[in-house]
Amino acid sequence: MKHNIFRKIIDNEIISYKIAENIDHLAFLDIYPLKIGHTLVIPKNNYEKKIFSMSEKNFISIMIFSRKIAIGIEKSIPCNRVGMFIMGFEIPHIHIHLIPMDKESDADFFSERINLSKEKFKLISNKIKNSVIL
Repeated sequence: MKHNIFRKIIDNEIISYKIAENIDHLAFLDIYPLKIGHTLVIPKNNYEKKIFSMSEKNFISIMIFSRKIAIGIEKSIPCNRVGMFIMGFEIPHIHIHLIPMDKESDADFFSERINLSKEKFKLISNKIKNSVIL
């Protein structure tokens, strides 16, 4: 079975800017962010494409984990709120976008993405990581 990019991130086969993880979930910066602090949350052991196909227990678990990450983002990245988006068309693996937002248009997935250096990604991931309480 060919691994998708998220499986490669879980297995540390490719670089990522991790925010937090536990036995079931992983949060890391989106490498093509809409906004500074745009974070992805994924399950480590669920390869389904649709979040509502998850068991109720796993769904609740990823929502609780995502909430903790969003609170950390709000503490460390200036924004009015953190938006949560679940689409799943780009990669066939459940993933949740957590995006720091000041206005609705900040979540325009068709807008141009931000380019960041490795150093900036490291700085942002460490800043959020230090604000997350699991």
